[in-house]
Amino acid sequence: MRLKDIADSHRRLLRELTRRISKRLQADFVTPPCADGPNIGIHLSEGHRKIVMELPATVLLRAEGDMTVQEAIRVRIKTRRDRMLFRREPISLSQHVGAGRHPPSGGFSFGVSQGHAHGRR
Repeated sequence: MRLKDIADSHRRLLRELTRRISKRLQADFVTPPCADGPNIGIHLSEGHRKIVMELPATVLLRAEGDMTVQEAIRVRIKTRRDRMLFRREPISLSQHVGAGRHPPSGGFSFGVSQGHAHGRR
């Protein structure tokens, strides 16, 4: 599907779906990386973060009259938005690496605790 084939009703539907997710989320149709494929590209941006996702054109065409398809598109957009906005916490370099449990200094002790000889008289 090409950009000029997208109807105004599809653009309106995309705006409605993104508004239900977030008022700051902006979405617009773009040409996907593989322009000859069966998918249509959707450019999502919120703040300084941006991403382009692909959506099958057949799903977009079925979405006009089917609420379940609309909800599936909304969930897909929301998932991509959540991944776009996710920031991993940095790993603290001040963690003590050697602060864990240390093995006993007497070597291996196959079931015999140090200082007690079980079973001997």
